[in-house]
Amino acid sequence: MKSDFAVLNTDRVNRKNIRFPAAVLMRAEEEHVREAWLSRAPLGTPAHMQHDMHRVIGWSQNLGHYIDGEMVRVLGRIDYPENDADRDQLQTMVACHRRRVNDAQTRSFRDELSTKIGLLNDPDLTFIRMEAVFARREGLAANLYPEFFAPGADLVDKDGLVDYQELLSRTVELLPGVFHDKNRDLVLVAHRFFRRRLSHLNSLNIDFLSRFAEVAKATPGIRARIRLDPDLLGHSASVRSLIELEYWRGPKYNDDISKIPNGVAEHKADDHTRRFEGVDRTQIWWKAPETRIVDGVPTNYRTFEVEELIEDPSPGLADGRYGCRYAHAEYSDSASAITHFDGAIRAYSGEKYLSRIDLAIDHAGKHSEYTKLFRFDGRVSVPQWKRLLSDHYRGNNLIPEYLGTPAEPQSPRGATQLADLEQAAEPPLAVLISLGPGRIADGTMLYQEHTLRIGDHLVPFVEVGVGAVAQHFNGKHDDQICPIGYRDGILNLSRLGIAGSDKTSDRFADQVGRLADALEVDIEGGQTRQVAIPIMWDSDDIVVTLTLAGQAAPVLALLRQLPCLIDLNEMPSEWIEAVARTVTEIAPVKNAAVMWKGVDRGVLEIRRGDEVEVQFPAVSPFTNAFMASGLLGAADQFSGAPSE
Repeated sequence: MKSDFAVLNTDRVNRKNIRFPAAVLMRAEEEHVREAWLSRAPLGTPAHMQHDMHRVIGWSQNLGHYIDGEMVRVLGRIDYPENDADRDQLQTMVACHRRRVNDAQTRSFRDELSTKIGLLNDPDLTFIRMEAVFARREGLAANLYPEFFAPGADLVDKDGLVDYQELLSRTVELLPGVFHDKNRDLVLVAHRFFRRRLSHLNSLNIDFLSRFAEVAKATPGIRARIRLDPDLLGHSASVRSLIELEYWRGPKYNDDISKIPNGVAEHKADDHTRRFEGVDRTQIWWKAPETRIVDGVPTNYRTFEVEELIEDPSPGLADGRYGCRYAHAEYSDSASAITHFDGAIRAYSGEKYLSRIDLAIDHAGKHSEYTKLFRFDGRVSVPQWKRLLSDHYRGNNLIPEYLGTPAEPQSPRGATQLADLEQAAEPPLAVLISLGPGRIADGTMLYQEHTLRIGDHLVPFVEVGVGAVAQHFNGKHDDQICPIGYRDGILNLSRLGIAGSDKTSDRFADQVGRLADALEVDIEGGQTRQVAIPIMWDSDDIVVTLTLAGQAAPVLALLRQLPCLIDLNEMPSEWIEAVARTVTEIAPVKNAAVMWKGVDRGVLEIRRGDEVEVQFPAVSPFTNAFMASGLLGAADQFSGAPSE
């Protein structure tokens, strides 16, 4: 597997105007680690291209919550397959993950939901967790609610769209596109064609459905219609928002439609749009104006059609068909507004699609399976229409490109190789909180993770420093492990594990206080300029590692306050906010780079040169062997490079 690294989330307000507090981010990670431990599942989740559950590209794992004087970041690693063995391994992990998560999230709702539907123990009923826990079977909702689905019924037009206002008079819209029928206590939902790749595995187009509801409710005299999903019914108590942190810009272009020339325009997608969004091209057609008699008055209309042509078949359609988004609108010169607007999916078989993709939209004809999704009749302002159109084509940058949206600065996409991330400047103080399943041994001791190469010998060691800190840790490690220090002013202390009875507040405060006293001596003596101190303990079958790193003085200041900020018997979600505030008070920063070194091991490290002077005890299990080999000129120091 190839591994890249990324900031997965932060506690700042994002471009969707959403903020996740640090405690919420941490609590989600705690729950995930605990569930993985109990189910013996691998840590992490599948990584998908553009939130598309059908496009798995790797495996993503949180590495820790990183705190500096500006914000809290969730750092992660994404592993991408490089060969067939990697791909097979990834597919196995993804399948197991989806089964486990879907089963866990639907289990407590299945029987009650089945009973409300009247199909308890029906073998054809399956369950899926999306905006709610849904029961799924072909025609399930349509059979129970024919008034919302049967074409020609009082509420439904010939295309199968239900009147939106009538729908709201009988249900409550809990979320965009999610409707609660209080009488049966069941949830209906917008059609699956409002989802990426037309598939139930993907979330609804919330941007469009939110705008649809806004326009339908706020525009006088308008009639709005929408298609519901005939196959899904949900449990009302399970409804929740699904958040996709993909920023989709809105149009900011000129609103004078009368100046747009007649004819067909085709916009070809660039490599980025084809790769991320699966869009090949978009064709737009403005027909020549036509005159109609409205209320006895001649009125000029312009008709607009647009169709998106895609790269690959749609997983939500059977038989390898291609589902292309389509929209149609009519503009009235006299009203200076859109008076009709609808959107649909045009589905093509493979053979018909090969013929369609080589034609312009004005010569393509109607050779597709047409499914209308929504419709507006009445005056929709041009700005409202353009926003709706762009949101209907979420992810397709060719729509705002055609309509003249100013280009925005390109932000970095995807993950970054660790070697590139390590080149930037680092803050004076940073903290990393990383979690993993399991327990640690009893007692307070340093844990060995590295080896040092001396000639042909690999020496297991713990790093303890060269001064008072080294003396403080004398005896607090395995006798067969060599304690060493580097004479470069940098101390990357080995993990200090605190377990069992040592977790009481008084003992923890005493341990931290003694370490702080020793560190202060080394700072004043000029032996330590930069330091990283990882402290590890377990709580409720979760191993917590808290690393303080940076310039020695601010690290010492935070270390002194640590016993007042955290309780080892509480999970980090209870105290991460207090730690973040204190870091900001001690060392506020702006636009500082992330201190990435060590993050892949769940700690922070200070970077050092390739060759530094190393100190170790004159008497150790390794001394005689080294001297006998002729590798050492003196018994107490040598030059060497660490090896992990």
